[in-house]
Amino acid sequence: MNKKKNSIFINIIHLFYSTILANVLNATTLILLANYFNSNNYGIFSVALALAMVMNFFTDLGFSNTFLREGSKKKNLSTTFSSYIKIRVICLLIAFLVFSVGIHVLYQEQKILYMIYSLMIPMVIGLAMQSIGITYFQLTERMQFIASIKIFSAIALIVSTTMSMGLNVDVHLAAFLYGFSYLAGGLYSLYLLRKKAELKWKSPFEKQLLTKLSPFLISGLFIMLTPQLGPLVLEKTLSLGLVGLFAVAYRIPSALYQIPGVIAGAFFPLLFKQFNRGELEEHTRLNILQMKIMSFIGLCMTISLFYLAVFLVNILFGDEWGSAVQPLKILSFIVVLQGFNIAIADGLTTRGLQNRRTIVQFITIVIGFVSFYYLSVSYAVAGAAFAVLTMEIVSFIGYVSVNPIKRTILTRVIIPYGSYFSISFILIHYLLSKHPVLAMFSTIILVSALILILDKTIQGLILDFIKHKKQQDTNHLPDGGQKENGKIAN
Repeated sequence: MNKKKNSIFINIIHLFYSTILANVLNATTLILLANYFNSNNYGIFSVALALAMVMNFFTDLGFSNTFLREGSKKKNLSTTFSSYIKIRVICLLIAFLVFSVGIHVLYQEQKILYMIYSLMIPMVIGLAMQSIGITYFQLTERMQFIASIKIFSAIALIVSTTMSMGLNVDVHLAAFLYGFSYLAGGLYSLYLLRKKAELKWKSPFEKQLLTKLSPFLISGLFIMLTPQLGPLVLEKTLSLGLVGLFAVAYRIPSALYQIPGVIAGAFFPLLFKQFNRGELEEHTRLNILQMKIMSFIGLCMTISLFYLAVFLVNILFGDEWGSAVQPLKILSFIVVLQGFNIAIADGLTTRGLQNRRTIVQFITIVIGFVSFYYLSVSYAVAGAAFAVLTMEIVSFIGYVSVNPIKRTILTRVIIPYGSYFSISFILIHYLLSKHPVLAMFSTIILVSALILILDKTIQGLILDFIKHKKQQDTNHLPDGGQKENGKIAN
């Protein structure tokens, strides 16, 4: 059985292309559904989707993180992985029992109940199965299998949605097929695990998975609630049509800010291992590099989304969703903040400071709940967009404040990269705001140039990569042979 690990950059490449492709396909399905449903049905669908994501968290409860933590200490994962699967199955069964009671208490309207159950049952089971496979391959640093799971699920999603529209099915059947696509991806995940993973079902349960679980549980709950808070609160303050409008505006940035998270997925297990070995300096160096890469990608996407907001809404959703342009421009700035926040927060988690991360997340959720309620009441969808931005700003300030290396983060990442972005954006927007496409490219080019010229670390990485590439080229002969210790190795 081949268990060869990839390099961190190969893993980033696998996660990057798969996340982009999967997010494009996922966003496409939601765009198609936005055009297929009316605003009221899309609002109900958005609430059902939010509830499904909340329930999905309760099938995990932070055990994926404790599995990554404990698994990073061991060479043989079979016993630990078997224990992890057992506890995930138990969590799934309990979650279904609890949520079936809770949903009937909160919702009495049959139309909403049908939509929730049609979507939730297949989707949550599928997401749980996908999560088990993704977590295992993340720990073993073989991200190509994570890529295949994501892409398979996304293709199933686009096929089912296209079929729903082609056959003009009822909205509840369309919701079921949407959820069933995730179930198909889950079955594919189990298929890969059966081929690639070793399991010992009769082995005793490893209690280490339960130790120090609460910080991961609470933190995971807050991470899950952050993107779902909008639809869940707004259904109480706005009409379902306006909830649908917010969902449309939020859909694009929420898909895009997962792309910086791709970098986090590749760095996360390695950061855990370095801390467990006591390599704090290397941990800091790698975490800073992660912040720089993620923040740069976030900067580019924020700039693109801000200037292309009108074009994207008109092309993807149609003229009837034109009111989503203003909130989309506001929401574009959450992508760059997410780029910083995820990397800084991962540094805390992998240093064993999950409690600090959890406290910041709790404060963020409380402020977010209040902001969503009062800003949406006063300013409708635009207010809801500002509420999301407020949450990211609070998280950003909090994560930096509680970080033991905050001075390093400020001087090496936040101040320089924040300055590059601010100077470039303000200058180009002042000069070229009437030409959005030109402004977008000019801002990205200027930010990139400033980083390449002024960041010595990035310069060194690029030069090392070029030298390594040249060295590889010179070690290979035209006839396919390879030079090795002065001899020709065939």
